[in-house]
Amino acid sequence: MHDFYKERGLEVPKPAVPQPVPVSRGRPRKVLGSVFRIPPELDISILLEFIGANEGTGNFKPLEKKFVRVSGEATIGHVEKFLRRKMDLDPTCQVDIICGDHLLEHYQTLREIRQAIGESAVQVCVAAGPLFQVFYFRRLLS
Repeated sequence: MHDFYKERGLEVPKPAVPQPVPVSRGRPRKVLGSVFRIPPELDISILLEFIGANEGTGNFKPLEKKFVRVSGEATIGHVEKFLRRKMDLDPTCQVDIICGDHLLEHYQTLREIRQAIGESAVQVCVAAGPLFQVFYFRRLLS
């Protein structure tokens, strides 16, 4: 390297000295805890528990998750649509959704059910709030 500069009549540069890298620039960063927060509108936890199926209902996929957090404004009809989509259920299957001993209607919202049945009739999970046990399905007779 020195020969290159001497042949051309140039001054040999001094070796580069490594510069210390500043550790932080600007404001110090805050250490964050858990970033995920459950939105307050997702106030109902559903326990999706398969109770059974009649003979001849066909094949269906098992659910990947046992618990689902949803809005209290969701209806039993929404829960049924969710189950049909996730489990690839045949349109001829009837899905019955049950909470305790109560067969639930499609138009009922989850919040209404919680108020009508009461907290004591619903399973309680300490961290997630009230849980609804749901679903049984059968093939509709034609």
